Amino acid sequence: MPQDFTIDKVEWHIKKVRDYEFDRSLIYEYFRSIINYLQNNNLTTRTIVSDHQLVNDDTTIKKSDLTEEGFQLIKKSYSKWIDKVVDQKILSTDYRMLDKSLKIIRG
Repeated sequence: MPQDFTIDKVEWHIKKVRDYEFDRSLIYEYFRSIINYLQNNNLTTRTIVSDHQLVNDDTTIKKSDLTEEGFQLIKKSYSKWIDKVVDQKILSTDYRMLDKSLKIIRG
């Protein structure tokens, strides 16, 4: 059986040393957004964060949380999408890049 591992965790981004002002609410926002996207597109094996639950520093996305398609999407587009959100080139609710990749994955 393949070993499970953490793909991403809010705390990793919160504790990252930066030489500029950074609004940590952006991290909570994009984690909520990507988790909603994954869950709404049936790319998770469980509910990572429910609608009434808050994203916090312990919120984690693990490989075991994702279907095979979900994991492929993360590998293909997640870091590019995050970079654009953090650089404020797109909103955290702009899923066009993810949609395009998911369409390719699903054939």
